[in-house]
Amino acid sequence: MTPDTLITILRREIKENVNISIPLMASQLVYACSGFLATAMVARLGEDALAASILVNMPWACFTMLFFGILNAVCVLISHQVGAQTFDKISPIMGQSFLLGLLLMVFLALLLLALPPLMHWSHQPLNVQQLANQYVYAMLWTVPGLIFVVILEHFLAGINQAKLILKISFLIVPLEIFLIYAFIFGRWGFPVCGIAGVGYGFSVTYTLTVISLGFYLATSKRFSDFQIFSHIHFKHWHYFRELLRIGLPMGMMHVIEISAFLLATFWIAQFSTTALAAHQLVMQYLAFIITIVFAMSQAVTIRVGQTAGRKDLQRISYAAYTGMSISFIFILIIAIALMSIPTFFLRLDLNIHTASTADLVKEAALLLSICGMLIIFDNFRLVCFGALRALKDTRFPMYTSLVSFWMVGIGSAYWLGFICHQQAAGIWRGLMIGVVFGAILVLLRLNYLLKRVDLNKIIAIPSHSKDDT
Repeated sequence: MTPDTLITILRREIKENVNISIPLMASQLVYACSGFLATAMVARLGEDALAASILVNMPWACFTMLFFGILNAVCVLISHQVGAQTFDKISPIMGQSFLLGLLLMVFLALLLLALPPLMHWSHQPLNVQQLANQYVYAMLWTVPGLIFVVILEHFLAGINQAKLILKISFLIVPLEIFLIYAFIFGRWGFPVCGIAGVGYGFSVTYTLTVISLGFYLATSKRFSDFQIFSHIHFKHWHYFRELLRIGLPMGMMHVIEISAFLLATFWIAQFSTTALAAHQLVMQYLAFIITIVFAMSQAVTIRVGQTAGRKDLQRISYAAYTGMSISFIFILIIAIALMSIPTFFLRLDLNIHTASTADLVKEAALLLSICGMLIIFDNFRLVCFGALRALKDTRFPMYTSLVSFWMVGIGSAYWLGFICHQQAAGIWRGLMIGVVFGAILVLLRLNYLLKRVDLNKIIAIPSHSKDDT
């Protein structure tokens, strides 16, 4: 390959990656705004409502990350078919995706229904428990629409329609915010629902969205050829099994990581209220940044998946490492800012010049600096996961997360935080060590697979159906 040809390929890869990652990133940030504003509205109801929302939001985050991780498999299989130009297989894949969505919908609803009986273990006042129960029952109505919107958006991402996903987010979020406000406070003829209004606002929004988007995809000439609703039956179970085989480890990986940070939160709470408050401040920035990294990781999944579908091994490497380089440059800028001017970010939450916040600002600034270093390595880890996901290698990332977070990370956090008396900073440094360890493992794994991967096996889906032979 001549230098000119290589440069042309890299330019094209950069363009394709940016065209996918920027809309995905923007849409995720837009969605994040509704959750942020919903919390602000609940805060106006008082401390009891805010405490109740935390009781529900933490398990809700774990549940949804599990199921959203599983549904990532939709994008993987669709991108393979787009790359291979086998568009006729997209319809049966989508049919099985909808059946999988029905199954996940039932499981998620059952998990939510299990929360109210467990609320008394929170040791919160009875009024807080009752508010939390109202919130749970309202969120139940969100589940169907949310699950199927996620499936449809993964379909759109897999066929290179990231810009349409961004447009959908711009339509959804204003409606979401309007309805949440109206239901919480009873404005414009809506009933006063209090904290339950968050769930009702989400449920109405996602129900309307999935109906409207489904109708558009079924009737638009642009998408009607895919016939995504034509194979919703039990004839193509091999696609269903493949979706679960790829997706379940991804969902478990997210749960493993979230639970490690949850344990870290309980540990930090033992040191002081100031340490816990600083930790919570930093976690909101980490969650915001990780949203960006997830979008770029998804872009790498799509590009590697489509290239794998074309069975072009060399360009898979270009797609993976180009996406990794783009995300590194972007995250490095954010990391340098967090490490060099942490108080700039804290001004958004605190008055940093008052004596009452001096200790909190000092603690939070230190944790933000550690967070800046952590996200550099977490970026490599998550983007590599995106490439491995496209190559259907999802069990290794799951095992890597288990070892890096729950053995190396949590072990180091306990040693530095409690044994070495570094407290909250030690907990964060320990988690960073786990992230670094995980990043090294997945980089080595990706490099290994790119030299030895059998693309025929990756694209092939075991089938006993005559219709797919």
